[in-house]
Amino acid sequence: MLTPEILYGLGALALLAALVWGVTQYKRRNRANDPVSEAATRAEYDHPGSYQTEEQKFRDQVRPS
Repeated sequence: MLTPEILYGLGALALLAALVWGVTQYKRRNRANDPVSEAATRAEYDHPGSYQTEEQKFRDQVRPS
């Protein structure tokens, strides 16, 4: 049977792994895509019904990482 101390340790380890993964993903992102993602987010919030038709236009503007 797992004791609570072991479970706390495993939980802390999982949290640490998630934080390390998140930081590395953030650092490796392509900053050239920031204006495209900002424009896509604004378009989705301003016109949620018609965003599906504009989504491919934004995807075509994304630069590979």
